[in-house]
Amino acid sequence: MQKNKGMWFRRIVISGGIVFCVALAVILITPLFISGDFIQRKVTQTAKDRFNYVDQVGPVSFRWPNRVNISCLTIQRQGQSKDALIYFENIHLTVKLLPLLANKIMVKKIFIQQINYENRLLIEDLVTDTFSFRDGVISTHTRLRMNEGPTIVKGVIDLHQKKPAFDLSFDGKGIHITQDIPALYLLPLFTVKGGEIGGILSIAGSLQGKGFGKEAWNRKFVADMRLEIRDGYIRGNGLLSAVLEIMGTKNSCLFDSMAALIQIKDGRVYTQKMDVQCPLMRLSASGVAEIDGSISYDATVWFNKEHPGKDVGKIAGLGLIQNELPIEIRGTTKDPRVAVKLDKESLEHVVKGLVNDFLHTSGKKQKKEKK
Repeated sequence: MQKNKGMWFRRIVISGGIVFCVALAVILITPLFISGDFIQRKVTQTAKDRFNYVDQVGPVSFRWPNRVNISCLTIQRQGQSKDALIYFENIHLTVKLLPLLANKIMVKKIFIQQINYENRLLIEDLVTDTFSFRDGVISTHTRLRMNEGPTIVKGVIDLHQKKPAFDLSFDGKGIHITQDIPALYLLPLFTVKGGEIGGILSIAGSLQGKGFGKEAWNRKFVADMRLEIRDGYIRGNGLLSAVLEIMGTKNSCLFDSMAALIQIKDGRVYTQKMDVQCPLMRLSASGVAEIDGSISYDATVWFNKEHPGKDVGKIAGLGLIQNELPIEIRGTTKDPRVAVKLDKESLEHVVKGLVNDFLHTSGKKQKKEKK
């Protein structure tokens, strides 16, 4: 009886070992029969099915046992200019072995050397610490360099819907910014026409919405952001130009630092707090911008006494507390209107001062005429 049990046990062990070896052999040998053409077709079809993009896939190679290398991938969204291309260079995919038995490519890790997004944003050395793609849903934790700044992005993208839904969080430091960086143009202070923006950005927050690019900007888009910019400049921004005009300066501003807390929801951009420190002035503001471009901000300006504009110099010299100039900004991002906002006591003081200044100037003029 014991011999029979021992024999059955040995047979089970041997049978299990044979099955394991066969399965392992199949798994290890199957990649040898995976061709570059097969992978190229799969990548092309996936891009078209998921994103409705017209794309071109460069040479593809397969390294045993589970590495896929794609030299380049060019994506052009339908209906957009040929200049608005998304270009991927040197893509390395680590795939799962078991799905290869059914001619399915399931990725477990991604490395992309470079992504040029419509010549507006440069992403380098993108690598996924974690990545899963199940039933049309991508979950990932990704490290990358965005315009030279180290950045971490994590979250979920659901590709089931016509407009992919996303729920992402991000944290980036040392990002070289321009007005062309996606999402920044949604903020009124970064809306420029015929101008430019520069600086070094640190930003952290979260995004939830549907679609890519400008199509994601709608009343269902939600974002919370904390941003800081150093060594920056803005030229051609209507909002800032309107403030600078009362300072007697041109429509460009160099600033040492800018910090802001911003929330986007229900089609509105809420600037909970924004502080700008520059050689001419310090600005503190809060307010809201609508999806149609209308704005309503309240701000306080502390200006450098050595560089006040003619009008603001007169007002400031007439008793403003601690050199503070309260202002309100209304209108639209394209046509902002700035007005000085004073309480009754300060307004009376300013009026008296302006009257005295007028009488003093008139008196001097009359004396000169008599001479």
